[in-house]
Amino acid sequence: MIRQELLNIIDLFTAQPIINFYENLFDNIDLSDIPEFIQSKLGPKGYSRHALIRAFIVMQCEHYREITSLVDFLHSNLKIAQLCGFDIMTQLPSYSVFERFIKDFDNNILKNLMKNQVQKLIGMDVITGEVLSVDSTPIKANTKFNNEKCFSISILNF
Repeated sequence: MIRQELLNIIDLFTAQPIINFYENLFDNIDLSDIPEFIQSKLGPKGYSRHALIRAFIVMQCEHYREITSLVDFLHSNLKIAQLCGFDIMTQLPSYSVFERFIKDFDNNILKNLMKNQVQKLIGMDVITGEVLSVDSTPIKANTKFNNEKCFSISILNF
């Protein structure tokens, strides 16, 4: 009986600093401008768009490049899935739900969300705009050596 109760406490399966990080992050992101559910006369209610956005934020914070990795992470860290806004007592979203959400979601909504977050940080005097930061990380292109558009060593050595 005691063993079963311990397994029901999902906080035990995720490290507390990770929980605190995502709690603070999600508390400070204002998603009120985004409708939580899309009104539809057909089909079930679906998953919360706010929860799906938070899940993609988790994907970026955890440096996952594939949706399947995100789905696996949420299934193994139910507390994080709960913090995203999913009901962990029901089935979590599948790969196809995330893929459909990405395909159908308007990118301008995310741009406005980021713009509002920056304005909020400026209002709190966290950022001032006095310092300019430049990222000089190289971006490697997906090219092959037999591609005519790819510069090879023989071309560069005239």
